[in-house]
Amino acid sequence: LLAGGLTLLPCARLARAQDERRGASPDGQVEFRIFNLQPSGGALPRIAYQVRHAGRIVIGASFLGFNILNQEPILGENDGLTASHSGEGAGYRWLVVEYMQNGSIGRRIDIEVRAWNQGVAFRYAIPRSTPLDDILIEDELTEFNFAERSEPTNLDLPAAVPGPAGEWIGISEMPVPDFPHMSLSHTEDGILRARLPRSSAYPLVAFEGRTPLVCPWRILTFAGDREQALHAAPPRGVLGK
Repeated sequence: LLAGGLTLLPCARLARAQDERRGASPDGQVEFRIFNLQPSGGALPRIAYQVRHAGRIVIGASFLGFNILNQEPILGENDGLTASHSGEGAGYRWLVVEYMQNGSIGRRIDIEVRAWNQGVAFRYAIPRSTPLDDILIEDELTEFNFAERSEPTNLDLPAAVPGPAGEWIGISEMPVPDFPHMSLSHTEDGILRARLPRSSAYPLVAFEGRTPLVCPWRILTFAGDREQALHAAPPRGVLGK
């Protein structure tokens, strides 16, 4: 783990990142950085991440979190780092970063990362807390701020987008029972953001459940062409428990 601050973040998100932690693949070619970042316009700082491949930024500063029904702020906003852990598995390295929301009554959110030589995956784990014993998720706010922008479109998973050095980046998920499948849509500034379908029975809510909650893996894989990226998968055992 390396602690420090990013000073150069692409796509007009120039700020100093705080409490940075890094997780890298065994060969060092894939690196996931997670930190707190102050958005432009004076909003509260939020948990954000960046991904590098072969020394290049392929995903610039991208925010993480959830909208929770009738609760403010965003889960993932105004959070303080409480702990981080890292280690190695068979063919991958892992990182867990734990946060607690400042000014709340104990809302917590953890981010788990696993990096292997051809990709990286991350997921949310939401520990039990009094405000989130029962949890009603309006939407997921995960962003994918790709360095190489594509035409604005909505994407179903699996999807693939071009990288800055001729590679292709696959985006997929490992589903969790009862958790809605993620799709992606472009924001006004060209960033891809997660979207969860709403329940037909309760149109304000995408997911209703209880904590502790472990969410699906969000998976990024690197390949030489689009077809390979669309069908790439983590090695067996990397995303097991």
